[in-house]
This record gives sequence, C-alpha cells and structure tokens, in this order.
Amino acid sequence: MDILLFTCLTLLMNSRRGQQGWERKYVVLDGTKVSIYDSEPREDSLKPEEEFELCLPDGEVTIHGAVGASELINTAKSDIPYILKLESHPHTTCWPGQSLYFMAPSFPDKQRWVAVLESVVAGSRNSKDKVEADAKLLGNSLLKLEGDDRLDINCTLPLTDQIVLVGSEEGLYALNVIKNSLTHIPGLASVFQIRILKEHDKLLIITGEERALCLVEIKKVKQSLSQSHLPAQPDLSPYIFETVKGCHLFSSGKIENGTCICAAMPNKITILRYNDNLNKFCIKKEIETSEPCSCIHFTGYSIIIGTNKFYEIEMKQYMLEEFLDKNDVTLASAIFAASSHSFPISIIQVTQAPQKDEYLLCFHEFGVFVDEHGRRSRSEDIQWSCLPLSFAYREPYLFVTYFNSLDVIEVQGHSALGAHSYAHLDIPNPRYLGPAISSGAIYLASSYQNKLRVICCKGNLGQEGELQRNGSGRSPNKRGPPSYNEHITKRLAASPALHGDPGTPHRYREARTEFRRDKSPGRRPHSVEREKSPSGRMMMDPRLARSPGRALGGDLRLGRSPGRLMDRDVRRERSPGRGFEEQQHGVRQRLHTSSGRTPLTTVNKVWDQSSV
Repeated sequence: MDILLFTCLTLLMNSRRGQQGWERKYVVLDGTKVSIYDSEPREDSLKPEEEFELCLPDGEVTIHGAVGASELINTAKSDIPYILKLESHPHTTCWPGQSLYFMAPSFPDKQRWVAVLESVVAGSRNSKDKVEADAKLLGNSLLKLEGDDRLDINCTLPLTDQIVLVGSEEGLYALNVIKNSLTHIPGLASVFQIRILKEHDKLLIITGEERALCLVEIKKVKQSLSQSHLPAQPDLSPYIFETVKGCHLFSSGKIENGTCICAAMPNKITILRYNDNLNKFCIKKEIETSEPCSCIHFTGYSIIIGTNKFYEIEMKQYMLEEFLDKNDVTLASAIFAASSHSFPISIIQVTQAPQKDEYLLCFHEFGVFVDEHGRRSRSEDIQWSCLPLSFAYREPYLFVTYFNSLDVIEVQGHSALGAHSYAHLDIPNPRYLGPAISSGAIYLASSYQNKLRVICCKGNLGQEGELQRNGSGRSPNKRGPPSYNEHITKRLAASPALHGDPGTPHRYREARTEFRRDKSPGRRPHSVEREKSPSGRMMMDPRLARSPGRALGGDLRLGRSPGRLMDRDVRRERSPGRGFEEQQHGVRQRLHTSSGRTPLTTVNKVWDQSSV
C-alpha cells in the first residue's frame, strides 16, 4: 500500500433510519483512492466500508476546502471551518455524482488533507489530454503591458468593431485591436465603469476620486481619437450628476419607453429617469439599503437589486418588496441565505421573450433559477467550486471568476437533459472587465508579478459532442478559427461602413508586446505597485469593489433596512426590515429544502503563468 495520509476523521453518514449524522471513521489516502474504515486498518485483509476515487477515467473530482453553512443546516456553526468536501462529477448521466463531508480534528489537519487531496487531483488533471481542453475553452491574449507601461484596468467596453474603450485608474484609453495600439483619451480621471446609452448617443461613466456619475457624448470621444496625433485635443466636457457621488455600481434600461438609471452608493440606491421636457435625467426615488448593492437588473417594468436580499422595485409607484417568493419552500436556503452570511452577488437573465423570463440568482455559495415572479423554475441549483468573485453571462455561457481561476459553465435550456457542461482555466488574479466584441466572449485582466494581460475568454463547450462522435480529442480544425485581425480586415475591406457586432466566433491573435500610448499622462516620479493581492483587491467586502463586483473600502454594513425615508422632495417607501433576522440572531433555523446540487461536466486547462 502506498499510503499518503492516515488519520481519524469525522464523516457525515446516513443512518439506517435515513437520517444524517457525524460519525468517527478511519480515513486512508492510498494513491488516488480514499478508503473509509469503521476501525483502524491494522491488516490488509480489512475491507473498507466506503471508497472514493480521486482520478476518474470519465469524470472530474472537486475538493472544496470551504463549505457553506447552508449546505449543512444541522451542523453547528463552530464546526463549519473544520469541514472539507469531496465531490465527484461523472461525465455520463448513467452514474450519479458522489459527495463526502469530512470534519478534521483541527484546522492544520484540515489544511494538510486539502493540500494533499488537491495535489492528487491536480496531477490527474495535468495528465489528461490538453488538446481536448483547448477545444472547449478559447482563452487568448489581447493586450500585454508590463513595467512602467502597465495600467490598473477596471473595465472595458467595445465601442466599434475596431475600438475597445479601456477604463483604468490612470484614465480612459482606447485599444485599437487591429493596430494593437493603446491611445489615451484626456479629460477624465480614474474610470471604474462604462456603459452606452444608445438612445442618447452617450456614455455613462463612473469617474474620479469622488466616484461621480457622468455623461459623455460618444461623438466627442471619437473626435478625440481622430485628433490624437494633434498637440491639443477637444475637451470631453462630461456632464456630472452632482447628487450622485460615491457610486460603485450602476445599470440602465428602458421602462415604458423612458430611459432610467439606477445608481448604487454604499448605503442607498438612486433611481433617475429621463425627462423629455427638461432634456435631462431627474431623480425619482432614493432608497436606503442595509448592505451595499451588489447587482442591478432592469426588467420591462421593474428593477431587481441585490443587497442583503434580492428586492424588486415596481416603477410606477416605486414600491419595493422581496423578489423571492416566500411561499416556495424549496427556496428556503436562498431566502434565508443572509442569516448564514451568504449574500447576493449577481442576477442574470438566462431566457427572455418569446420564452418566459428566467433568472439565475447568484449567491456566495450557489445559484438558483427562478421565474419573473421569484418562484423556482428548475429543481437543481448550481454550486460554485470555490468562493466566487464575479459573474458574467454571454449566452449561453456563464463565466465565474475566482482568486486564481475561471469557470465557464454552459447554461442548459429547460428541454436539455443531463448536467451543465463547464470548463476550467487557471488564470493568475483574474478580474472581469466586460463583454468582448465576439459573441459569447468576455475580457479578463490577469496580473502576474509586474505584468498585466487582457485576455479574451470564449466558451466553446458545444464541441464536446462532436469530438466524442469523431472519436478524437483533437480539434477538427488544427489551425483553429481565424484570428480577429484576419476576420475583421476582410469585413472592413468588403464593407468599410459596417459597424455591427461580428456574427461569427473567432479567436484573438497574440498581441504585440510593445504598444503605442499616445498622449498618455505623465507618470508619478515614484512607481506605484499596482498589483493587487486577492485580499487587497477584495478589501473589506468581497462582494464589491472599484468596478462592478469588487469591494469598496470600509465596513459598509449599516444595519438599516431598504426603504428608509430620505429627502422630502423624493417619493418615500418603507421596505421590509430585517426584524426577523435580528430576532433570530445566533439561532440556527432548520430550513425545508428539496433542491439538489447540479453536477457539472468538467474539463480543465492550465494557464501558463510564465508567459503572463
């Protein structure tokens, strides 16, 4: 026997009556197999009570070093930090997945088990065919900056088929993906979020140390780019909303043919609506929040926000109520998630007209599918492999970033059978920036040492079935899809005036290391280390940050419920408070849950950190 670890652990087991309870067992890690014994295995003839294979020939195993309290509602909160979880995901639907919960006697024991188990699983992943992983996830470098040329990038936004706006701590830039040139657009300080208001031909931006919300005309941005070679460039002349400062997140949408903006600040949200008579946006409602708002979504008639819970704001009377249906007992773990410190992170619309609206509500530990009325729409939840930092959805792919990796999950339709397919990519310090020009793709920033790289990640999970039918793990096209430069050059040559979104998927070619930075502002005399550690980037609250999905500094939990009365000139509404949670503080409630966890079909790709 090649025993790697042997100790006495406490396992969550099913009793003869079908009830779960913790029992002390002897656990042996022998090679790639975890064996569980009732008594100490002094002889080789003793057969294990249960076995768990870490290296599946047709599946994947995930080691969870942190387990949420919502998974183990009958376990004392003081025991949660000592628990680890082993979970298997078979690629075939013929065999069910398997989960094992271990409670270590001490935290160092848990860390030792997690480290060894992860190394065994990682060795199995590295030994698999990497070509299959390449066929399932296209991750390509679009921009590389290092040394003094490095920027601290917060967000990106495609402006045309050639130009991508880049918001950074150093200001606003434009990346020409054909010329591989980066041009500074003067007139704005730090840029944290950008969005296009098509109806008004303007950009909505969070900028400056005060994190002010402002509007900039798109034509002035294009004029500045066209005159970037001149000594003096036209002023952007941003219109700043003086009453909306300290903004960390916003969204916009059309309701009843009127453009609305919802801006989030540390302790409130502000709703603005465009007034055609005054030709400007006017504040219609301000609502205090007990937690910083982490996500905003516009429907055709309301706004859904995530704070300590998910709330829906009806836009006629600006009435606010909880979004999840309390009468749906299968949603108990989501409705009371805040009591176990699992807060909303994101809300994603996965289906829309002509189908019924369906949303994926993402919490720290899991995601749940609901309809437009806040009722469960699918029996299975999605469970994240680690603590998520941000979410992005580019139909049909859900991108989930972690501290040093990325998961791409293909969200199946209602009629689809089997598990959600997903791919895994190891990326150092990933940060979601925004949607890419290509459909189904996003831009990520990855920082390593003193280098920063912008990566275009595109889901390609649909090739799995074709690869299996062909009986080969190699991509049918050895050369791969055409590069972006090849694709866009042909399009522009055929139709120079065309500026729609490219209709076909494509890969991005490796960008040149050297970039032209025109009119960039002077650097400070002392270089500033911009690399953010995971803890530094998340700061005090891992749910928010300088750009959407990242944290603001300071403790922003104010203990106030949404809907407190604000300014006299603003319409008032009082929302449900947090009385129930405060009354039940420190008491573990037994929740009625019938939802399961969705197994995921996995594939992994290792990102070469030496090339970052």
